[in-house]
Amino acid sequence: MVSEHGLHPARDEEVLRLWPVVQGAGLFDTLEGLERFRADAPWRVQVTESGELAVLERWRSHLDVLAVKGLWCSARRIPALVGQLNRIARQQGFGRLLSPLVPTGAASPYERAGMTPYCTIVVLRYDHRSAQQSGRALPTGVRLRLGSQGDLDELMCIENECFDSFWRCDHERLNSHLAEDRIVVAESEYGVIGYTLATVMGDSGTLGRLAVRPSQRRRGIGEALLVEAVAYLLRAGVGDVSICTQEENLASRALYRRAGLRESPGRLLFLVGSTEAEDMS
Repeated sequence: MVSEHGLHPARDEEVLRLWPVVQGAGLFDTLEGLERFRADAPWRVQVTESGELAVLERWRSHLDVLAVKGLWCSARRIPALVGQLNRIARQQGFGRLLSPLVPTGAASPYERAGMTPYCTIVVLRYDHRSAQQSGRALPTGVRLRLGSQGDLDELMCIENECFDSFWRCDHERLNSHLAEDRIVVAESEYGVIGYTLATVMGDSGTLGRLAVRPSQRRRGIGEALLVEAVAYLLRAGVGDVSICTQEENLASRALYRRAGLRESPGRLLFLVGSTEAEDMS
């Protein structure tokens, strides 16, 4: 018999019942998308008999980190469920568990489960009242164009140059973004030198990536890519445009503010823990 408080892979009827919760969080745009995600690996969608829900996904293919994309339960139940998620992660061969993004004031239940803060995240949202209408002119010989599958290898090189192991996109994830989302690249005689990733889900637009090769920075390329991406999202009719960055990334925060993005109050946290942590269920 399945325990009321024990996680188990979601059954079809449970997915249907809990779909509005997942949709409201913006994790999947359609029920079909969630069902495909679950079909590939049913263990990634876990529920309890009382309706608590966890959605899991490998963070990056080159890391042994299992990410909790979403966790829906009361605060007092978080330590117990994290313990169960640790066990699931361990069974699937992961050494670490990554929390969802949580407000700093809501981190203590994860800390009681043995997780520790990993990084602090700032959320910025577009404010049309303070936006610049156009970015700095692109340097001579640089143009912007839509990305394509043929850019994958160069984009992976940019990822390797611009991001550390934790934040760097893996090949599979970047290929998926090229197929499903909108990537714009900056190109010069040296090839692809920067790019942005813009996604639309429902009424929200997200700037998921802005990267420029270190050797090509401070020339206005990042600003031009950013302004173009924001303009695209506004044309798409979204009601909200946001981007997240690490609190210590002062240069990026200044660039985003110049483009009309304003920092939201408060901060968010990722926490991480070893899957050897004690199961508190």
